[in-house]
Formats: sequence, C-alpha cells, structure tokens
Amino acid sequence: MDSSKSTIIGFILIFVVFVGWLVYMNGQQAKLPKQTPPTAAETTKVVTPPAPDSSAKADTSQQNRSKVFALDTTAAPAVTKTIQTPFFIAIVSSKGAAISSFQLSEYKTWDKKPVELVNPDNPSGADIDLKFVASDGKTVATNDLPFVLDPKPLVLGAGDSMSFSAIYHLDTGRTIEKIFHFSGHGYLIGIEYKLRGLENTISGYHYTASLDNPLPFVEKSSTLESANAKAFAGLGGDMEELTVTKAGATGSKPLNGDISYAGMRTQYFEKAMIPLGEKAIGAEMSGTGAAAADGGVVTKYAVAVNIPIGRTSNEALGFALYFGPLEYDRVEAVGVGLEQSMNFGWSFLVRPISIHLMMPLFMWLHGFFSNWGVVIIVFSILIKVVTIPLSTGQMRSMRKMQVLQPKVTEIREKYKDDPKKMNEEMMKVYRTYGVNPAGGCLPLLLQMPILFALYSVLRNVIQLRQAPFAFWIHDLSVPDALIHFGTKLPLIGETMSGLTLLLVITMFVQQLFTVTDPRQKQMAYIMPIIFIFMFNNLPSGVGLYYFMFNMFGLAQQLYLTKIATPPSLEELEKAPKKGGGLMARLQDMEKTQREVRKQQYSGKKK
Repeated sequence: MDSSKSTIIGFILIFVVFVGWLVYMNGQQAKLPKQTPPTAAETTKVVTPPAPDSSAKADTSQQNRSKVFALDTTAAPAVTKTIQTPFFIAIVSSKGAAISSFQLSEYKTWDKKPVELVNPDNPSGADIDLKFVASDGKTVATNDLPFVLDPKPLVLGAGDSMSFSAIYHLDTGRTIEKIFHFSGHGYLIGIEYKLRGLENTISGYHYTASLDNPLPFVEKSSTLESANAKAFAGLGGDMEELTVTKAGATGSKPLNGDISYAGMRTQYFEKAMIPLGEKAIGAEMSGTGAAAADGGVVTKYAVAVNIPIGRTSNEALGFALYFGPLEYDRVEAVGVGLEQSMNFGWSFLVRPISIHLMMPLFMWLHGFFSNWGVVIIVFSILIKVVTIPLSTGQMRSMRKMQVLQPKVTEIREKYKDDPKKMNEEMMKVYRTYGVNPAGGCLPLLLQMPILFALYSVLRNVIQLRQAPFAFWIHDLSVPDALIHFGTKLPLIGETMSGLTLLLVITMFVQQLFTVTDPRQKQMAYIMPIIFIFMFNNLPSGVGLYYFMFNMFGLAQQLYLTKIATPPSLEELEKAPKKGGGLMARLQDMEKTQREVRKQQYSGKKK
C-alpha cells in the first residue's frame, strides 16, 4: 500500500467512523450520598397475575367513567399546596393530589424563564397517577378524584425532610390516601398510596402507575432536544427505550418482566418512577411526534408500570420519583441503574471512558477554572499531552513516507504495467527501510474511542448548558452562530459556526504541511469542506475542543516539519527493524499467494 492510498484510506476510515458515531448519537452527563427513598408498607402475598397488556392505559372519558367512584359535582373547588426547597418549587393540587407545577430554581429556559417541568398542554398531573379497574368494570384514575388537602405551604431547608398526605373518601371506611415525602437535598420525591377497604371495590389483576404528563421542551433548538428525548424502562438490568423521530409519527412498546424503573427524558431533564416494595410486572412506553416551529420535532412520551393487586383490606404501594436535571451523580445515586438513561456512548468501550475518565477529569478541572470554555481548553491540552505518543508516531510515519516517496514513485513508474510486481517491490522497499504505510492511519483509529468519549461528554453534561465562554460564544451547549444567512442552506442551516471555520482553517494548514504528493493535494481541500458539514451544527463546546486540539496538533506538526530533521534513506536503511510486523506478514502473504498461483498455473498447463 503506497502513501497516497494509505492516506486516502485513513481519511475514509476516520470519516466513516465519525459520521457513524454522529448518526448514532443523534438517534439516541463531589459525589452525592445515596438517597434512601421512603419504604412502602409491606403487602401480603399476591396472586400471580397474567402478563400485562396494553389495556393498562386508562380510558377516563366521561362515558367510561366508573359509577362506583362517581365524582361529586358539588365538591369544593380545588385547592393547592406549595412546597419550596433549595432546588425547586412544587405545587400540589387537591384535584388528584397531583403535582400541577414544578419549577426548578437553578435552571432557566433559553429565554431566561424558570424551567417548568409540568407540561401545560396536558391536564393530568405531572407525578404518578395510580389507575385500577373498579368493580363495575370501568377504569379509575386517581388523578381525576377530588382529594382533601391542607393548603398550608411548606418551606424546606437543605437538611430538612417533610411529609404530608391528601385523602380521597369514597365513603366511611373506604379511602385512598396519597402521601408525599419531600426533602431539601435533591430531586427525589417519595410517593405512597394507601388504599383502605377497597378489596371488594377493585377488580382485575394489577394496578397501573403511570406518568402521563410529558416533559415540555425548554431548549431553543427542538432538533437537538428531540434527538436526546426518549421514553425508557429498566428491564432485567438493561434499559429498554422508545424514540419517535418524525412529526406525525406514533410509537408504543410493551414490556413483560421485572421493571426496576420507567420514565422519560428530554435533552437535559428527566422524570422517572422507581417502584418500591412490590415488584412491577410489566411496563408500556408510548410516544408521539409533532412538528416544531423551528422545523424540528417536538416529541411527547408517557410510561406506565403494572403492579399486582394484593386483595387486602389495607394495601400500600410505594414509589420514588426522580424529577429534575440530568446530573449524573444525582441520577446514579438513586441506585437502580437510572443513569443508563444518559447516553455516554457505546457501553462496551466508549461509555466507561466517558464516565470513569473524561467526566471526572472535566469536573475536577472546573474546580480550578470557573469558565467552562477555559476548562475545555485546558482539557484539550491534557488530552493532547496524553495522545502525544500516538500522534508523534503518526507524524513520524508520515515523514518517513515522504522521505521514501522518490523510491515509491520510481517503482510505480517502472512497474506501471504490472500491478502485482509493483506491489511486491513496494513491500520490499517498505521492509528494507522499516516503514509501515499504515502507520499514519493506525494512531488515528486508536484515538477514536478517546475522541468519541469526549464528544459524548461535551454533548451531555448539563454543566455546559447556557455556559458562556467569550466573544460570540454565549452558550457552549448549542452551536455558535457567527454568520447569519437569513435563509436555511442545505446541510448547513441558517448560520455558520465561527469555531467550525477556525477548525477547518487549522485542518487545511495541517494538510498543506503534511501532504507532499501532488496526487493527494485534493485531500487538503476536500476534508475541510466535509468537516464544515460535520461540525457546523454541533454544540460549540465540541467545536472549541477540536479547534484547540487542532491548534496544538498544528504546533506539533510545525516542530516535526520545520525543526526536527527528517531521516535520510541511509539512516532508515541502517535503523534497526522490528522482527515480524505488518510488512513482514504482508510480504509473506504475497509470496504465498504467488506460489499458489504458480502451482495452479502449472497444473493447468499439464
């Protein structure tokens, strides 16, 4: 393989792997102590129910409403109760004893309003709605029932924990009590349902606990947010997920088995329920897509889990509800594998690098530098230092190929009519001078897991959300817009990223120093153009990292090109050669194939 072919193949491999990673990512972030959710009351042994089916979704329209749990039209108007903690302000309504508002204190929308995680377009409460079939065969949703609720507000400090309850009275002796457990040190909420005297009023095999209020989109770009939005559920230690990617599309996914959690997420926020005590025996996820004003898609998800009915006069069901930002340490601290909902790359290689190396280092650096853009720059320096052996080996291999280029050209011209002989002579030259034509490609491929892991971290950590850097870069979590076209261009969009322009300029300069074969000159122009399309719509944090990484690589390239003296042919020939190796194996394979062909040809002549 000559230098031109190896370089072209190297670029193709890099491009294919990187684009594949982008597609995969777009289809589909001080350690906190473990939070202990409230423990539900123990239940008696239950009758094993059949597998859940899609009928778990309640039809609570007027004509199908249960007469057993008929609503009292003369009941007093709904009242609300406000709960304020250092992290959020929640409002619970007596209608359904459900959360009707949930505003985060530490996060703002793109237009600087408080982040509200209750979708106003959906009338159901935002927390867990317990549903069951009444004795008349109609489905009852507790979020429709009028509860009695003390409206006195609660204010919790950082170390406080408080509980309160709301009660629905069917009649004397038959009640549903919903108990909330709030704390001032996080986003985990405990929810208990206590059903008393309803053993002959409820039929069927299971309760359905559902999250029907979809998380609203709060970011400026619906394209980026919908790319990360999904419904998910934990099944057998793994995570099953459902995504809807097109406007007008719908999707559903039933699951059978032990469910450890179920929820939904957007780009940076999540809502998930964790059954406590009695195991969930199945789940169902559903989603719909609608067109967004900015040309993207707004996706809405709902999830439900099924829990066996105990047939006891006093039954208790317990849940933990995580309702808040996708901060990795907090989500992991829930302790049921909920962190799987955060996409940090392929689990077999990239994800461990992201979680156990990149992200801790990233957060550690922020302890020294308050500006996240500076953190990314320092981070790029450290990564460049770590990858110096790989990149230096790559550059040296390319320098050797340049020194060997006259001989390669001579062989190519001499045997241009005999490709087999040309390859054989090429192999001899490479082996004689100890040059590996693939040496420039392999170090790049070895760096790919590191670069992919960093890419996934920069795209997912909520700390970069709305974090400014300098100049025109006001938010490291979204593309930086330096030039506005006034119209949408194919593959580029309405704006041009300034960091992408700087990135391709440094790449073009690197190509000019690296490429010496005239037949490869076109690569110096093609690859930067390709990278414009690849990087223009990525978050500016990603562009800043790759631009700085390229700058340091360019400095390294200048040193090796202009200062370090390249080896001569005589020095290459005298240098010690590694035994075995790629060139030796290739030459042995070529020799073996040549002997086989000779024998086959001799046999045919006989």
